[in-house]
Amino acid sequence: MTDRAEQFSVAIRSIAFAQRAAADERVRTSGLTRQQGFTIGYIEEHQDCGVIAREISEASGTTPASVASLLQGLEDRGLITRTPSPGDSRVKLLSVTEEGSRLTEGFDEAVRAAQFRLLAALSPEEQDQLLALLGRVVEAVSPDVPPRPRRGA
Repeated sequence: MTDRAEQFSVAIRSIAFAQRAAADERVRTSGLTRQQGFTIGYIEEHQDCGVIAREISEASGTTPASVASLLQGLEDRGLITRTPSPGDSRVKLLSVTEEGSRLTEGFDEAVRAAQFRLLAALSPEEQDQLLALLGRVVEAVSPDVPPRPRRGA
């Protein structure tokens, strides 16, 4: 028999995999890879603050060289642009083009629909209980562990 910690871990992974499968399906229909979809979504969500390549690397846990190649591919396809920062021309600010935005349109809704399907197994009261309990677990997470970006493919 497994202990509670293992049961908790298995449950969380199962939920995460189900959400990831829904995200993967949505990304697949767009013609993007998971990493491309994540990158476009991350840039789009944060571009008003001035996204740079290093942020993509840190948020995705990907090497700077891989991110540079990924960004070049997205730029070549006309899905993002890189423009010099007004404060430092060596720094390139990333923005999503209309075409890039179009390809990721509906992603959040698809993921949200998958989340609703998962939660449908619980009554509204049970959902409230689950959220309250998970909220307590999240509060106990070390402040050194940064939250993951909202969008993820």
